[in-house]
Amino acid sequence: MRRRPGFRTGFLLALVLSGVGNARGQTDLSLLPEEFSFQPALPINRVTLRPEGAKHPVSFYLPTETADSSGTVFLCQVRREEIAALRPLLTDSTRIVAPGTTETTRSVLTDPEAFWQAWWDERFDYYGQQVTRLPTRPLPITDWAKEGGTLEVAGLRVSTLRTPGVTREGVTYLVEIEGKKIGFSGNLILEGGRIPDLYSFQEAIPDAKVGAYHGYAGRLETWIDSLEKLAAASPDLLVPSQGPIISDPESTIRQAIDRSRAIYANYLSTNALHWYFGEERMGICAEKVLGEGVRWESMPLAEHVDLPSWIQHIGTTKLLISDSGSGFVLDVGSPKALETLKKAVEDGLVSAIEGIWVTHRHNDHTRSVAEAQKAFGCPVYAIDRVAEALVDPGAHFSPGISANSVREVTILDEGEEMTWREFRFTARFFPGQMLDHGGLLVEPPTEKGAPVFFIGDSFSPSGIDDYCLMNRNLLREDLGYLRCFQIVREELPEGAWLVNQHIPHLFRFRPDELDFLEQRYRERIELLRDFTPWDDPNFAVDEQWAWCRPYGQEAKAGQNFAITVRIENHSKQEREFQVTPHAPPGISWVEPKSKPFRIGAQQRGEITFRGKIGSDAGPGVRVATFSLSSEDLVLPHWCEALIRIPPP
Repeated sequence: MRRRPGFRTGFLLALVLSGVGNARGQTDLSLLPEEFSFQPALPINRVTLRPEGAKHPVSFYLPTETADSSGTVFLCQVRREEIAALRPLLTDSTRIVAPGTTETTRSVLTDPEAFWQAWWDERFDYYGQQVTRLPTRPLPITDWAKEGGTLEVAGLRVSTLRTPGVTREGVTYLVEIEGKKIGFSGNLILEGGRIPDLYSFQEAIPDAKVGAYHGYAGRLETWIDSLEKLAAASPDLLVPSQGPIISDPESTIRQAIDRSRAIYANYLSTNALHWYFGEERMGICAEKVLGEGVRWESMPLAEHVDLPSWIQHIGTTKLLISDSGSGFVLDVGSPKALETLKKAVEDGLVSAIEGIWVTHRHNDHTRSVAEAQKAFGCPVYAIDRVAEALVDPGAHFSPGISANSVREVTILDEGEEMTWREFRFTARFFPGQMLDHGGLLVEPPTEKGAPVFFIGDSFSPSGIDDYCLMNRNLLREDLGYLRCFQIVREELPEGAWLVNQHIPHLFRFRPDELDFLEQRYRERIELLRDFTPWDDPNFAVDEQWAWCRPYGQEAKAGQNFAITVRIENHSKQEREFQVTPHAPPGISWVEPKSKPFRIGAQQRGEITFRGKIGSDAGPGVRVATFSLSSEDLVLPHWCEALIRIPPP
């Protein structure tokens, strides 16, 4: 079995041994100009140029340890981990140049408090799907770098290319030294044609009328454009903010583009969106990444038939009707669906609603559950992962989560059965469209037809619903679509149908169709393994492998509070993690200050930190951050939690 080093382990080793990587991994320090000081470091490289005769140095990312920090520092993107590492090195005379491509970019650096105050409410019903590792404190910016702009610094001419990709605001700086053109490209591209993660690429595709939620790696088109623009500038070397210097930019860029296109073509081949959006819109998505006229593969639609009379389709709601005339509901997302259910009871089409099953967390399935529970006086059922977010939505952050809290939810365990009227229900953990997802197998009497497995949004007749990377579609045998394939193949009654909450049909896959979907999915796992530097590709698709619970909470001045950091160790070996909390102004940590703990291979672990709000803390939203480290990992201020102090 092939083993890969952990994230940046191989990077650090290559840097220490060779200074600059080349095709054979041999030392070639002659590639670097004399004025160039390059210090490989975790998590951010330190790069300083000292032009002859210049009074102060010029640094990119972070100054080297021996550099005079009163010079100029260039930032390529706005990410909290890089800014947090820079902040202790600043002096009153440090000149900072940062991307200024948009007003949003500028404001998040100069007034991050405004973002976080607004984020307290905006995190609910959110489908923008952008990474939130943004600054929590302002940074004094001297100059804003813009497309085509040039700055004269310490005798150097620094030109700017706008190169969005991993981040929307990303830029690359080009400098000529001793006849060599050097590009400082941030985390746009890493050694070996890799990227730091895939979830940062989630983005809307307006030309195809695809929103950010459905835009799987939608920024790949922009990223490819940025790489081609960078290649056209013909740099001799690329110095990324992470990992080794890239000594052959042209071939590395080509390798990266080829890898990304292979992954996107694979994604298209298994895509459930063909059913919803049609070939024309998906063809637009394909051309933007793969190129005009490129052929791509997709599976023909699986067998699908009309719903039986005992299943009624109401938007994203399904209503089961028993012989007695009573009803059982799966999901209540929209107010319109709730009004339809109320009218059905009022008109006597059903005598009563006797229960509600919730498939998953998205607001188009949950928004009106609390009101429906109150209106019908019936129990609400869900698996534990879904129930958590229904009862306490503010404690979680995931796509489209509704702020409407459900008073009480009855948890059904994996495989637990219950009887409703003439039907037998079996609850399943079904981690398809998102990790926190349940399925409900409904077995009617024989005369009503075959069993029906209600799968939320996890499949359509054209494939799998894995178009949102923030949904945590994990690439593991026990979690994610590999587990779903196993359930559908081996653990359902013979002849069972599938039903998606959005689709007014029953459908099912033939064995060869399941083979096609699973084979392509396994191919994608291997493609992602080669495209990212982590020791397991799940770290690159799971933005919340480390997250805080509760994500948001209220605490008054003088009160104590607790935050639990949960870590999903996707590695195939045990890891020791060190977690260090960082308190915002007005808040202090009581225990512990920092603590190591071990998590087994592909297991979850957690640690709880307790803090106190200062008695004189003013009202507003505070952001607590947590740094992680684990042998080869150094991830400062990696995850955050919100604490709102209400007015007295």
